[in-house]
Amino acid sequence: MKLIKKTLLASAIATGMLTGGAFAATVNFPSTAPAPAPFGKTIANETVRTVITPVATVLTLSAGEALSVDDSVTFTLSGGATWAAIAAGDLTAAPNVGGAAFALVAGGVGQNFATYRVTTAATDVAAVLTLAATATHNGAAVANNGNVQTTVTMSGFVGGVATSLFGSPLTSLSENLTPMQTSVITPTGGVAGVFNVATGFQQLTAGTSTSGAAPFTASLVGTVTVTDGAGAVAGATTAGVPAAVPTPANTIFTVKGPMTGVTSITVPTLTSSTATGGAPTGGTVAGTLFIDLANNAAYGIATGASPVAAAMTINFDSTVTHPASVYTVDVTRTADAAGYAATTVSSNGTLATFTRNGSAFSSNSLGPLNKVTVTDRSGAIGAGGADGAIGITAYDTAGAIVSCTGLSIANLTNNGTVTIPGPDVTTACPGVKRVEGIVNSTNIIVTNVKKTPDGATATPAISAAGTAVGI
Repeated sequence: MKLIKKTLLASAIATGMLTGGAFAATVNFPSTAPAPAPFGKTIANETVRTVITPVATVLTLSAGEALSVDDSVTFTLSGGATWAAIAAGDLTAAPNVGGAAFALVAGGVGQNFATYRVTTAATDVAAVLTLAATATHNGAAVANNGNVQTTVTMSGFVGGVATSLFGSPLTSLSENLTPMQTSVITPTGGVAGVFNVATGFQQLTAGTSTSGAAPFTASLVGTVTVTDGAGAVAGATTAGVPAAVPTPANTIFTVKGPMTGVTSITVPTLTSSTATGGAPTGGTVAGTLFIDLANNAAYGIATGASPVAAAMTINFDSTVTHPASVYTVDVTRTADAAGYAATTVSSNGTLATFTRNGSAFSSNSLGPLNKVTVTDRSGAIGAGGADGAIGITAYDTAGAIVSCTGLSIANLTNNGTVTIPGPDVTTACPGVKRVEGIVNSTNIIVTNVKKTPDGATATPAISAAGTAVGI
């Protein structure tokens, strides 16, 4: 009778699948759900994942569907997860008037699958099978930002051959791993700030709150918004891990960029700290970052109820030269008592950039027989802070910067030309092989002339503001 019943069942399954018929069990949090697909549980990457207490996997049989004695149900975990604890009593059916029971016959603890077999009696028709949350997962091998899927397969034997039942396998999205925190850096105006360096490359002209005053305050204010992730709540993984939302005082903000000439960095929601979150020499100061001049960085930790909306204002001293550069922000976390591990929330987010109101040139060949001529094509020297200043940086054959002593280069005038003699450069900068130059003019012609036994050779190039040319 059982063989006949199974044969008829297999025939009915085939007919149902061909006609789109009734044999179609369902599972909670299905992988076929419209995007974004729901998850049984969202877990922070930075929590301890040796035990994840999942949401129960619920399998609903459709009208006319039932599992017979010796049919099996297999639950398989993806993504490197294994069963941390699972027992026969974790799988139940309701209603269960017929008294169906399940035995765990394969897999289980330490494996990524667990197979239950129906014993004693068949399940009721259209029963709901529930694998309880007491069947926990070990997620230690699950990748950050990954997810765990639980695939449910129901099968019975027909003529000694295992046959999939009721449209299985069915996939439930059990766990979604996400960052503990995320951060977004929004410079003033919602775009990356660009601040021009003007007269003598010493003053900031664009995006400033004052002009020419010393100390000079530039309004490169960016807001660093840190948001707790969906899994950063108490008990997201298992009891006590995490114990609470991330502690604000474990969030460290690091501003990186040239600190020479930076008088202060004010952030109302932070207090000064070391790179690891400790108190700097001299103690902490509320509302400002600790400037580490030697490492061109500044540090602070969050205060208050949440490390959200850290508005940073960098104050500059206009008496020093500001190089073309970028200021970035890192947000990192130290391990805290709530059960989160140390991690990087975000790295190298651009707070602001500096460009010069000028043009650049470089030469890979500059010796005592060379001379470089620079001609202004802008006709705007003296306007907008452009003063025609010319600065060079010298490098040796190994690419190291060479110190230059006593080198004096005249400023350009409108449509004028300045000559930089090679002998002057090689004398002032011993060991020089190549030079890089910056000219405070928006449009120039640069020519490298070298004396030869047959006369001279010239390599001209034209540069506009913000671009560099080689000669």
